[in-house]
Amino acid sequence: MLSVPSTSPFSETFAHPGDPLPAHLERVAQRAAAGIAPTARAEIRAIALVAGLFHDLGKATPWFQDYLLRSGRRSVLSHHAETGALLVWWYTAELGWPLWQRLAAFIAVRRHHGALTFQEWPQLLELMRLEFHDPDCPLRTQLAAMDLGGIHQWLATIAERHPHQGLSAAPAPLTVETIEASLRDRQALGSKLRNAFGPVDDALAMLAGFGALLTVDKTDAALQGGQITRQTLPAAAVTVHKQRLWGQNGDQRHRSGAGSALDQRREQIADTVTRTWLEHLNAPLLTLTAPTGAGKTLTVLHAALQVRDQLDQRHGSAPRIIYCLPFTSVIDQNHAVFRAVLHSNQLTDREDLLLKHHHLTDSLFRTEDAEYQADGAGQLLTETWQSELVVTTFHQLLHSLLSPRNANLKRAGQLTGALVLLDEVQALPLRYWEALRQLFIAAARTLGTRFVLLTATRPLIFQPDDAVELLPDHDTHFRAMTRTRLCTHHREPLDLETFAARLTVELTRQPRAVLIILNRRRAVRSLFDALRAAVPDRPLVALSTDLTPLDRRARIRLIQRLLRQGQPVIAVTTQLVEAGVDFSFPIVHRDLAPLDSIIQAAGRCNRHGENGTAPGEVHLWQLQANKPDGTVGETQWRRVYDSALIEVTVDTLGTADTWDESAFLDLSLDYFRGCRARQDQQRVDEQLARGDLVGVERDFQLIEERPTVSLFVARTPADATLWAAYRTVRDDPTLTPSEQDRHFRPIKRAFYERVIQIQAQAATGLDRHAVNRIDAGPDTYDRAAGFIGLPGEEATCIL
Repeated sequence: MLSVPSTSPFSETFAHPGDPLPAHLERVAQRAAAGIAPTARAEIRAIALVAGLFHDLGKATPWFQDYLLRSGRRSVLSHHAETGALLVWWYTAELGWPLWQRLAAFIAVRRHHGALTFQEWPQLLELMRLEFHDPDCPLRTQLAAMDLGGIHQWLATIAERHPHQGLSAAPAPLTVETIEASLRDRQALGSKLRNAFGPVDDALAMLAGFGALLTVDKTDAALQGGQITRQTLPAAAVTVHKQRLWGQNGDQRHRSGAGSALDQRREQIADTVTRTWLEHLNAPLLTLTAPTGAGKTLTVLHAALQVRDQLDQRHGSAPRIIYCLPFTSVIDQNHAVFRAVLHSNQLTDREDLLLKHHHLTDSLFRTEDAEYQADGAGQLLTETWQSELVVTTFHQLLHSLLSPRNANLKRAGQLTGALVLLDEVQALPLRYWEALRQLFIAAARTLGTRFVLLTATRPLIFQPDDAVELLPDHDTHFRAMTRTRLCTHHREPLDLETFAARLTVELTRQPRAVLIILNRRRAVRSLFDALRAAVPDRPLVALSTDLTPLDRRARIRLIQRLLRQGQPVIAVTTQLVEAGVDFSFPIVHRDLAPLDSIIQAAGRCNRHGENGTAPGEVHLWQLQANKPDGTVGETQWRRVYDSALIEVTVDTLGTADTWDESAFLDLSLDYFRGCRARQDQQRVDEQLARGDLVGVERDFQLIEERPTVSLFVARTPADATLWAAYRTVRDDPTLTPSEQDRHFRPIKRAFYERVIQIQAQAATGLDRHAVNRIDAGPDTYDRAAGFIGLPGEEATCIL
């Protein structure tokens, strides 16, 4: 039998040096519970509270205290999560909790330092009870060495100190035998255990309580017991911003009929949206369907701020506003809009007010009194959304619930009561629509979250009876739109060389700005080269993911500047400009794509009504590749889009030669009905309900992963210095992986702004699991159109 050292009094144990364990547990528990919105299910707050009380309780063993305060040596007996999980299993039985809620608290404590890597909820508990009867079982040894009587008295004191939180003094004594009895309860551990969790609601409640514990426990350690104070946002912030933009009499100018008709329509839409949302303050599911260029960003922000103010008055707690977009490429633009709104209200750049979060965020976090660096607490505060207004991606939002990873789930508690605004929601893969519908409905019911889906094409994620439309007369606004006309030429495929020749004739005849959106990066390069030779006197810009993110942003700014100057710029791009990029061209050409993409492309045409009464022209083609031997290859949309989506698009457009913008809403509804009928649904929500977190991670992919290789493009001496700094970190054998990540974090954003992805089959000789370096040059990479090819000699690569 293993020797048992003398028991340490519980009141004298520590969670961290200088931080008494009882105080740490109570502080984390109270803050975790307080972080759950009042509109969420009460069970979530209880899970967060009790899990907070027990998450580090296993640190009360002599072995952990010796490791922490004296020797610094770890052993199997210094582990603490398993012991705390057994204690919380006993305590929740004493509280009389239902089985699913007991499992939720157990899992939260057991896995608060790791991932939920199991395929059903009871799996961890079954593993824990194995071998517990063995006298040499480490768990039994740890429990026997703890001050269980002192812990029992402490729990009774906590219950007395917080009488309104559903805690109570356990009537049964706390001993190794009573813990084992609770673990061996056959009634609980029989067939009921495997069916403990019911609908997806229970799973979401568990994840929210777990996430609340993770957030508070980690920030408590990083801030040495401190926390980020919630901030206020002025409800009239957008109104103040607009008045500043228009001048002191801007609102009077609009009421008197001055300004463009489109501006007046935007204000009418904004008024309707705010009024409708306030009239349906309790509605958890909402949609905002409005034409492209209708000012949805400021409109929905203004309405959300008004709703936030009302909910704060009602519940005494202001909900966070979480604004989500499909791609990182458009987050900067929307973040800049929100930052301008705050600046107009004399609010400085502070991440506790406005936070931008995606995988390349630099993670500097500022409050009124402090600044937290990316290699310190800044990353944690960013990743846990310690802000009032968060601008993030669909990926970060949805993986906060649909993921087994601790790094993602620590945001789950922040979703309780939040106002979640999903812009360009048509970008969500159709195969997940039903799963996301069920997830949003359950999250609204369980977490008290309110969801608003924003779009110009109204995908059928919500059924007609699910949600309140914030712009009830949206069909009137769509039918009043005369900005663009879609001209269809797609029924006869055209090879890229012939298309370039036709385009050259038009460009020579009409010196107007033109946007050309193609489906393939290679096509962008080919057309760019052809037009550069054919119309050398015109400003010509290429834009695709063959350019580094740094160069892409520079190209977007260049195009916008040329448009403002009235230059006849020709922009040849991929579809990356369709979601949220603020371009407005008089003429747009679009290669055949799903209809929602075509309508989004039309949103880059005559966006602000610059053409006056004449509609902008959107031309739809079906382009084919030219093979090296001069023959015509496959259509360009293949390998990019599902053939079923293209078939539905062609059927929906029919034989008409033109479609006016006023018909776009009806077209999109017909298109999505056809898509829904053809697309099989991936029910990751059902996997989540079963606790199959491994399956969720495997099957939930917002972007289909294709084999690629990463290339760091070194173009300047500064780039070479950045690469050398990266190599220094990654080649240092004395650094652990986590230490490497910490040292790399300050340069991470700058580094990946110079990285592109190329298809793996085109990267012979390069390491697919590494970042490889290429030097920019006439044969490898130029700033005009990006990647050209790999150098003849083997590229430098590191793991």
